[in-house]
Amino acid sequence: MKFPLSSLAFGLAIPMAHAAAAATPTTTSTSDITTKAKAESAVEEVLVLGTRKGSYTEITENTEKLVTMPGSLGDPLGAITALPGVMTPAQGGAPAVRGSSPSDNRYYLDGMPASYIFHDFNTSILDENVIQDFQLFSAGFGAPYANATGAVFDIRLRDPRHQAITTTLNGSLLRAGIFLEGAVTERSAFYLSLREGMLQYVVPKDDKPDEEGVRIEAPPSDRDYQFKYVWDISAQDQISITLAGAEDGIEADLSDTSQFVAQNPDFAGRAKIDKGFATQGGRWQHSFKSGGNLHLSLAQNNATDTINWGDNYFFKTDFSNSLLRAAVSKPLSSHTITLGSEFNRYDYTYNIRMVNIVCTEFAPECEDNRQGLIEGSRAVDVNYRMVYLTDNWQLNDVLNLDLGLQHNYNDFTEEYFLHPRAAFTWQFNKSLALNASAGRYDRFPDLETIMPLVGNPKLKSPQADHFTLGLKGNMYSHWNWSAEAYRKKLRQLPLALDAEQPDADIFYSNDITGNAQGLEFMLNRERADNWYGWMSLSWSQSERTNKRTGQTRDYTLDTPLLFNLVGNYQLNSEWTAGFRLSAKSGQANTKITGLRENPNFPGYYLPVYGPAYEDRLPVYSRLDLRFERTTEFWGYPGRLYIDVINALDHKNVTGINLDYAQASENGEFKLEESREMGIFPSVGIAITF
Repeated sequence: MKFPLSSLAFGLAIPMAHAAAAATPTTTSTSDITTKAKAESAVEEVLVLGTRKGSYTEITENTEKLVTMPGSLGDPLGAITALPGVMTPAQGGAPAVRGSSPSDNRYYLDGMPASYIFHDFNTSILDENVIQDFQLFSAGFGAPYANATGAVFDIRLRDPRHQAITTTLNGSLLRAGIFLEGAVTERSAFYLSLREGMLQYVVPKDDKPDEEGVRIEAPPSDRDYQFKYVWDISAQDQISITLAGAEDGIEADLSDTSQFVAQNPDFAGRAKIDKGFATQGGRWQHSFKSGGNLHLSLAQNNATDTINWGDNYFFKTDFSNSLLRAAVSKPLSSHTITLGSEFNRYDYTYNIRMVNIVCTEFAPECEDNRQGLIEGSRAVDVNYRMVYLTDNWQLNDVLNLDLGLQHNYNDFTEEYFLHPRAAFTWQFNKSLALNASAGRYDRFPDLETIMPLVGNPKLKSPQADHFTLGLKGNMYSHWNWSAEAYRKKLRQLPLALDAEQPDADIFYSNDITGNAQGLEFMLNRERADNWYGWMSLSWSQSERTNKRTGQTRDYTLDTPLLFNLVGNYQLNSEWTAGFRLSAKSGQANTKITGLRENPNFPGYYLPVYGPAYEDRLPVYSRLDLRFERTTEFWGYPGRLYIDVINALDHKNVTGINLDYAQASENGEFKLEESREMGIFPSVGIAITF
């Protein structure tokens, strides 16, 4: 199942849409522009509990930097790939962090669950006006976070400002939107963001298939919204209501020359993807006069994902998540004790008619692992509960220790977990600190591997152990740096079973383990003298091992070297200019060495692969530029911004595939490269009245 769904999404990622996805990487962190969140995870976790400190109506300075980062198109979450250890797959999609799979991540939006935070072919789902702060916990995160073995993306929306109601209109070649904000009463305020992607109006319908065999019927479309209302009942109590949602869709015709159809001819014809989610939640925050705070959150997330393709094949999933979270934190001398809990009710309903192609990230050669036609529907519910206890202990002026213990259980896999978590920071002197963290983690298995009809309901939860050790320091005026080493030990990952396995009828087993390790360095220059910037460099290695064969391979997204250089300069009172130079070593790739006849479809061909993931795509590099001018439009304050994505017009290789057109025509073996779109300029304006 995983093969047709993921391949269909890739097959529809036309050059324009793929370029937009690449132009808007994926996510961001904002403590010291990143590594402070990792180095001081204990402190940051207390903030995640919602302690009301500072002005939450204003965007943080570091988040503001990310809004204007070249290549992000004004999207603070678009700066994620400028941070060490974060890699966006060559074909686009959610980020892989420190050697983990994108499916290992979890996303929080104001403490509520979010089905996804990035549109398929455009920027993130969040308006630049609503993000107050963003934390990326890439490894070793604390006990308040559950159901993630990779990374946690914790996004805090700012509180509305108490002001007269204002309206901001924002439009560019990729997106247009409206933002309303203002006071409702003396103690309450709100904002509302409504946005729509412009690709559907920029990308025309195709008259004939492109070089990849895809003819666009309906260009990529997306929409999103955010609403937040905050009522300050008293100096100690606040109630907030948050609504958020997003929609994505695309429709195309897949011809016989597309890779997706050439491998499975019965998949030819009209293909359509529609997905979306809507989240509603409320939170009560109470600050005790004696110190400490209480937080109670209630949220509901509803999502749907529908894919239609080929010979009347379809897969439709309806999902709902009801969430109750509570936490109470209390300072006791040099300790801050926090007791928290989380309860989730997951309801899945799916209706399918499809050929089940059993596949995971471990194996590239899945084309002929067809397990027959599957038709039917199922409804599955899962109850998940978690409780945790943390102690943030400030031993003295230089040493902080954060200890945590988490217990969780779900009634589908019927597993109990008791996870210890620990982190410490030792401030040697004013300019140098040592930090370390360790913890054990688990997450619920991927739906396509565990659900009845398409997977193995007896699979166990993937698990991981995280270890980090790092240094951070200050040097000269306005400069700081950080260096960190990490290791992740992964186990109970799913293995796709081919027809040669004696238990192939269960589709998947927990027979993959993994290791990921790496080193990261970041040099940051704070805003001063009209400029700021940062440089990040990371080395990593990520592997997976098949316990049944003992074979170890590089992970499919393994990318050893990542480099980013970002700079922004205030030219004068009106103009700013910035650049981002990014480069990375080639992503792991399986070399195609020949072709063979398709055993399922005589007269068609499949690739012959060399050793799995032992080859590499070419080195990736890109330069992005951004120019912004503050001005007035008809007497109202506004901004003009110009983005130049891939300014050097470097058409990076994103894949090397078999030329199926040549193979089907005369049986000739020939390879062709898929490339990212070249230079892409965009102009936009924003006006507030």
